[in-house]
Amino acid sequence: MKKIITLSLTFLITMFMELQAQDKPAVVTSSINNVTVFISGAEVQREGRVAVKAGAQQVVFENLPHRLNPQSIQVSGAGNFTILGVSHRMNYLKPAEKTKEVERLEQLVKSLNEKIDKQTAAKKVLDAEEEMLKKNQSIGGAQTGVKTAELKEFADYFRSRLQALNQESLKITQEIVEWQEELKQTKEQLSNIRNGPQQPTSEVVVEVTAPASGEIRMSLTYLVYDAGWVPSYDLRSSDINNPVELTYKANVRQSTGEEWKNVKPIFSTTNPTINSTRPVLNPWYLSFYQPLTSHSQYQYNMPMAMAKRTRAVADMELADEMIMEDTKYEAAPTASVYTTVQESQTSVEFVVDVPYSILSDGQSHVVELAKHSLPATYEYYAVRKLEKDVFLIAKAAGWEKLNLLSGNANLFFEGKYVGESYIETRQTDEELTFSLGRDKNITVTRIRKKDFAEKQFLSTSITETREWDLTVHNKKKQAITITIEDQIPVSTEKDIKIELVNISKAELNKDTGKLSWKLELKPSESQAMNVKYTVKYPKDKKVVLE
Repeated sequence: MKKIITLSLTFLITMFMELQAQDKPAVVTSSINNVTVFISGAEVQREGRVAVKAGAQQVVFENLPHRLNPQSIQVSGAGNFTILGVSHRMNYLKPAEKTKEVERLEQLVKSLNEKIDKQTAAKKVLDAEEEMLKKNQSIGGAQTGVKTAELKEFADYFRSRLQALNQESLKITQEIVEWQEELKQTKEQLSNIRNGPQQPTSEVVVEVTAPASGEIRMSLTYLVYDAGWVPSYDLRSSDINNPVELTYKANVRQSTGEEWKNVKPIFSTTNPTINSTRPVLNPWYLSFYQPLTSHSQYQYNMPMAMAKRTRAVADMELADEMIMEDTKYEAAPTASVYTTVQESQTSVEFVVDVPYSILSDGQSHVVELAKHSLPATYEYYAVRKLEKDVFLIAKAAGWEKLNLLSGNANLFFEGKYVGESYIETRQTDEELTFSLGRDKNITVTRIRKKDFAEKQFLSTSITETREWDLTVHNKKKQAITITIEDQIPVSTEKDIKIELVNISKAELNKDTGKLSWKLELKPSESQAMNVKYTVKYPKDKKVVLE
């Protein structure tokens, strides 16, 4: 009877353990092997292996980002098994693992504590030696005197040794104070990170069935939101006789909670986070207009304005990059050498064949995508009414074929950084125009002639005359091409009459009133222009002229 009971208990325990084992999913040991970064969001692909038993069971991908798009999940595999279903769930009992930043700060705290302890012990030794010196100041006995030479020798030793101890002790104290301050700041930073909201992890559960036990391979793809990239550019010109070198860069950031280690990223110009539904034109019904109250207008207009401003600020993020040049060595290759461009009907992808590690720190990481040499023409440009300096302008052709996106550009001329610009790819100009800085060797003056700054009062109207003398002088040793712009006023009232007297053969845009001269100047050559016009308006009205 006892044997029967014992066997029954053993059978029940075995069945219970088997049921427990069946209820607990097998964990897929996976790693990230591919990342496609979009303008907003990123598609992550994981691959891994897991041991399965015969029959139906669950396998799970653990420690996934909490902001994972469940609708984007795709699972595939290789092996003797069948995928029955896929589901997504949150795990609030298992928070995200420590980031590299937390690990770095913890290691720094440990290192600083060790330094402080070591130097504190060293200071105690110095203090003990100083105390011993002070207790042994008395030399010689009560009955025996000390020779003058011996006394002087001891005094010199005592003074020099005590001074050395004090200096060394002071140095150690200063180091301890500095390290304690750094330790305090590091602990505060670590505390801020730890005290922040603990993010849960995400899991993907896959229902599978297998005819026999064995190891299978599985692939998981999903979209995460807390990632993206923005384009930026370097525009370099060695001199006005060479083409412009354009470097296309991606400033990628991610704070998904998982590290992208040693992956070859792909940068796509698409944005899967925006609505892809085609627009439908509905009937347009007219009715009488009912104005909104001021409070309602504020509520409806402000979010739209804030959204536009937020997008504009996001688009203007920049990432600075330092390029070191050494003529003694060959230039080191950049990632653009290993990047291929793939075009589809709706997007462009830059496939980088160099492994990168991009941490989940929200910081901008720069990846060089492509380099292009653009044929360029150079000329000088001045608007003396607005700015006293003359600017060197480059006009590069062929940019529209390069699949560029709008973004910030760093400008370099003759090996020096000269400023920042913005490339607007939605422009319709055939040439990409940007400034390469100011040139002090070309001067433009604009002087108002006071003799003609006069008013003539007639019976019913006033006529005012304005005249300006402009002079450009080329102090450079080579010939230049320069465009100079000025303007005359444009009337928007029928009672304001504007008459041109002289514009020195300038090209005039009648709609805007802009005057433009394109001049060729030899070295040390000067040229003068004159602008003169009259403005007539009713006597009882007021018009403000410069």
